[in-house]
Amino acid sequence: MNFNPDFWEIPATSRLDGFSTNQGLWQETEEEKAWRFAWGDFRKKVIPVVKVIIDSDLTERQRQIVILYFFMKKTQGEIAIILDISQSTVSRHLYDTNRNGKKVGGAKRKLKKIVAAGKHPAIEEALMELDSLRNVS
Repeated sequence: MNFNPDFWEIPATSRLDGFSTNQGLWQETEEEKAWRFAWGDFRKKVIPVVKVIIDSDLTERQRQIVILYFFMKKTQGEIAIILDISQSTVSRHLYDTNRNGKKVGGAKRKLKKIVAAGKHPAIEEALMELDSLRNVS
C-alpha cells in the first residue's frame, strides 16, 4: 500500500471539534483568560457548597432531578424516562408551578432563596471575588 499525503488527514478527537473557530484559546485576550480562570475558581469554591445545600434542603425527588439536569446534563425528557415520570412533572420540580395562587415545586427557586439568605458565606465570598474582577475589567 502506497502512502499518499494528499489524502492523509490527521484524526481529531470529537472534543476538539467542539471548539469554536472564532474563539479559540489562542485568540483569547488577557482579560478573557483572567475571567476564564476566575470562573473556574468560582465553580471550584461554590459547587461543593451547592451540593451540600441540594442534599440538605431539597426533597428526594427535587434532588434527583437537579443532579440529573444540572450535573449530569440530562434533558427534561431524558430525566422523565429515567425516573418514569412525565416531562411536565420534571419541569415542575425544577421550576415553579402555580397551585391555588401559590408557587410550589421549584428546586431552582428554592436554591436561589437559600443562597440569597446569606447562610453560606463561601458562596458570598466567591460572588464578591467575581464581581471585583468584573469591575476591574
